[in-house]
Amino acid sequence: MYYPLSLFIGLRYTRSKRNNRFVSFITLFSTAGITIGVLALITVLSVMNGFEQDLKTRILGAVPHVIVTPKSGSDNIDESLSALADDPLVAAVTPFLQADAMVQSKSQIQGAQLQGIDPSSYPQWDVIRQNMLIGDISLLQPGKYNIIIGRSMAKSLNVKLGDKIRLISTKGSFFTPMGRVPSQRKFTVVGIYSVGSDVEATQVLVNITDAGKLVRLSPSSPMQHRVFVYDPFSVNELASRDFFSNFDSLDWQTTRGELFQAVKMEKNMIGLLLFLIITVAVFNILSSLVMLVTEKETDVAIMKTLGMNRPTIVQIFVIQGAWTGVLGAVSGGLMGIALAANINELMSLIGLNLLAQASGGARLLPVLFDWSQIASIIFGAIALSLLATLYPAFRAANVKPAEALRYE
Repeated sequence: MYYPLSLFIGLRYTRSKRNNRFVSFITLFSTAGITIGVLALITVLSVMNGFEQDLKTRILGAVPHVIVTPKSGSDNIDESLSALADDPLVAAVTPFLQADAMVQSKSQIQGAQLQGIDPSSYPQWDVIRQNMLIGDISLLQPGKYNIIIGRSMAKSLNVKLGDKIRLISTKGSFFTPMGRVPSQRKFTVVGIYSVGSDVEATQVLVNITDAGKLVRLSPSSPMQHRVFVYDPFSVNELASRDFFSNFDSLDWQTTRGELFQAVKMEKNMIGLLLFLIITVAVFNILSSLVMLVTEKETDVAIMKTLGMNRPTIVQIFVIQGAWTGVLGAVSGGLMGIALAANINELMSLIGLNLLAQASGGARLLPVLFDWSQIASIIFGAIALSLLATLYPAFRAANVKPAEALRYE
């Protein structure tokens, strides 16, 4: 099989024994550094991607993505609502009412976010509906004054299925001879849900008709609608639509945006720190190649004397150095994918569970592979390795045979 001369000699240098063992040690250290850096980067970012997706499901799946209210004086509201429901970014649009409230049981009282919904139009695939521990959303019938609360709230208020709790809302307050009194009403707990996030400690669901009566909503008031989108991170794109100008809107970024920005910044900072490991290993490649060129000056001088041109000599040392980067990046990538895919089994094997204390029970580390991200890490490490070879390779090409062979 035919091999280009530069490829043959470059690969031969990677397998040859060297007089300077320190150079061999640095080369081995460089390969190991790139391997460990790529492995750590892929593993950590895959787990961080999993956490981000888990938060996206547990939190953004339970809170309203967008709440729209028709602007007063706007025309063609029905057409705008139809256009909103037909938008490819939108999964569903349902009548909705949201208000701040207080929830009181026999022993405790705490703040809550009241959500009035229409069970008949509420999506079957909604996160809360899919994570009901007891009861069902269909039990929220108008006039029954039933309520669904989260597991954390039920534990905090010390209530169970069938208990009565009092909802208090200042939005529907009214004047009496004793002064201004908040609107209040007793509701029966008919369901408890659990989504594994802080949402279940504050968010309560009632029928939209019962909620309207509690907050004393005027029949002439514009009706709110909850918009479910396929990707919560596309709400800004949805807000740029022409028909959206007919609505006042409130999206999840107002209340939850800082959390996801913090997660994104943390992921970027961890990625940057781990990428520095790869950069250090790449500098080791550069230093080892510089020393290799010094060691091989006689060989280079002989090759130039025999007629080898500068580009071929450059290619020899680029191939020799790039081999270290390719070997480290590919092996680190494969090991990183394998480690991330089996990280929960490995943690169980050594008896470590990072989420047990935080979640109150054993939970698995979420892992999500972003294959474009993994490819970028591997090819980025290879590209840095190639860049590190250029200076030593051009230095080798500039060796002068007469000076190198003067004392041979």
